[in-house]
Amino acid sequence: VVGAHKTTKSSMTQEDAKAAYLHRRLQLNYETLAGNGVQTIERRGLVDAYEIEGYAYMMLASGNAIKFDKKDSPERGTIDMIVDSFLLGQ
Repeated sequence: VVGAHKTTKSSMTQEDAKAAYLHRRLQLNYETLAGNGVQTIERRGLVDAYEIEGYAYMMLASGNAIKFDKKDSPERGTIDMIVDSFLLGQ
């Protein structure tokens, strides 16, 4: 269950000339409900969104907010690498 949510950053990008499509990268802040049904857990995520022939494709990688926001954390580096690996062929 997702509680509060907010898009904190949005940008259009095409990393290199070989990329098949322009896409939008979003940074999200949201909360999920913990297993006990009472507490919430803050999370951060990166979404790459593509629109191809009228269809939207959205790919997400997320992690714990504290580790995501920590400068140069290995967890944030892993999320960045995962999102950078998302590809759509033609």
